[in-house]
Amino acid sequence: MTGGYDERCAADLAAVAEGRGLSREDRAWLARVVAGAVRPNRDKPLWDLAHALAALAALTGARDGRDLVTLALDPGLARADRLEASFSGSGGAVDARGLVLPDGERSWRTTWSGLARLLALAEFVLTAEELAQFATVTGWLDALAASPDREGAAALSRRLARHLGAYRQAHLPLAPLERRFRAILAFLGGRRTFTDDDILDFWRGQMRHDDRPGFRTVAEHFVTFEVASALLGGLLELAAPASLDAQDGWEDRLDASLADLAAAEPAEPLADLLAGLPDGPKILTGAERDELAEFFRLEPFHRTRPLTTLRAASFGRVQSGLANRLRRGGGGAGIAERSACAEAEPYPALAERAAALSAHLDRMLRIAAALRVPAEAEGLSPEVGRALAAALADIRRVRRAGFDDPDRLAAGFAAADAALLRLAEETGRLARAIAGLARHRPLEAAFAADRQVFAQTFAQAYAAEATA
Repeated sequence: MTGGYDERCAADLAAVAEGRGLSREDRAWLARVVAGAVRPNRDKPLWDLAHALAALAALTGARDGRDLVTLALDPGLARADRLEASFSGSGGAVDARGLVLPDGERSWRTTWSGLARLLALAEFVLTAEELAQFATVTGWLDALAASPDREGAAALSRRLARHLGAYRQAHLPLAPLERRFRAILAFLGGRRTFTDDDILDFWRGQMRHDDRPGFRTVAEHFVTFEVASALLGGLLELAAPASLDAQDGWEDRLDASLADLAAAEPAEPLADLLAGLPDGPKILTGAERDELAEFFRLEPFHRTRPLTTLRAASFGRVQSGLANRLRRGGGGAGIAERSACAEAEPYPALAERAAALSAHLDRMLRIAAALRVPAEAEGLSPEVGRALAAALADIRRVRRAGFDDPDRLAAGFAAADAALLRLAEETGRLARAIAGLARHRPLEAAFAADRQVFAQTFAQAYAAEATA
């Protein structure tokens, strides 16, 4: 998979489109059906395909599935005019406009152009994944040929829907994302943008259900939603009928057009950088690593949505305590006491921790520079030379393991240089984002208001356990 999409899907679509000489409009339709971007019912084309094949089976007297496969793959039947010339006036399964599956007032109908599209879909289903499911689908067509009526068509349509659903899960990365985010999409009412309070309100709504998701988990879903929306033009656009068609030049090669939407190679996650820091020298203590991991858990929200980051750090820990208490069945404060959020860490305290971590990492950066560049190196300004000398002298004041061993110290900082630089930059961004938030939304007042909201939500969600 490259560029965030599956080349297998692109190749499968291109093979059918090029082999049948599909028009731009028909290519767009086929791509939307495969992607599940048909509304209001994504499986309606499969229902139509099953009924079309049933009508063809009855019309041609198909003996088994192989006869239907021959019809579906016949290049001489790829166009509407050729279908009309072949089947027009053949009997009760045809009317003036196209194909019919007779059933009184409930008769199913399609035009010749509609039938041409459906046969293109049939070819896709039969030949996708290098014919991996060819035998299976042919077996389903055997059953349809034996019973080419509405019941047989309905049974085939259900099988096709499950089959194409599995294909989407395997080859279309947005398929599982759309399912996961369906509730978010509905909550936002069609918006692709959201606020910190949208995240909080959505979580409160979800807490009324039995699964009671963690606030951190919900916030992580919004992180992924935002990334996917920005990378691929929004999940709602995938669901829109013109979504793929709107991508310039997609009809020439679906993989090329989707590749144009891919962002640059993402930077290594901050959590991985933290985990990869050497154990010695002790640039960060275990507690400091845990604190940074907590702040960076919702990357990039630590710099773009500091309020959600503070909420997750403060009240996410409270909810984790509630979940652990329920899982263990005892230990520590009771459910009612925990639900009151008395142990939630205030936002000003979290802000102080972020600022202290930023200052500490800046100090470590200066030491790293001093170890790499001698203060007396040529070409340095006097000011830089003095700063490097001061950082080198500062090493003696650091009371941490490994800082008293010059060789180990130099090797450890050399191995951590790149990670340390980025961690310091991102921690500084976190501290500045929180400071910016505090300027227009005082942290003490914000914490007091949020504690009331979280406490009320916890009390309602865990009421049964609190009184047990």
